[in-house]
Amino acid sequence: MVDPVETLVQAAADAQPVILVVEDNFLLRWPVCEFLRDSGYRVVEAASVQEAIAVFSSNVPVDMVFSDVDLQGELKGNALSSWLREHHPDMPMLMTSGDRSACESVLTTPTRLFIAKPYALAEVDQLIRSALARND
Repeated sequence: MVDPVETLVQAAADAQPVILVVEDNFLLRWPVCEFLRDSGYRVVEAASVQEAIAVFSSNVPVDMVFSDVDLQGELKGNALSSWLREHHPDMPMLMTSGDRSACESVLTTPTRLFIAKPYALAEVDQLIRSALARND
């Protein structure tokens, strides 16, 4: 996992958008994070909702969250979405799931988007850029 303090310092220096990627499966998280870094984003990784909330508690600046819906553990991606609505209501969030029925459980709004797995990384980048542009 990338050190949040190092990410904060580097993001401030680079003025690149910071994307928090929340995915419990390392084999899925790693290529997405590498792709986003190669696309010019600063990336902070979290394997659970608790880790994601800890990132926000550490005051690391986050511009957008990309999260799996079906995370292992007690709290799922929808819980993170609810937490963000309460604590960071303008935070854009892109959610994903391989379970097509998860689409129905995700309330999409201008700041809450959904993409089904499997997805093309270029499509993820396009959705993130679009959401960040709307949030400026």
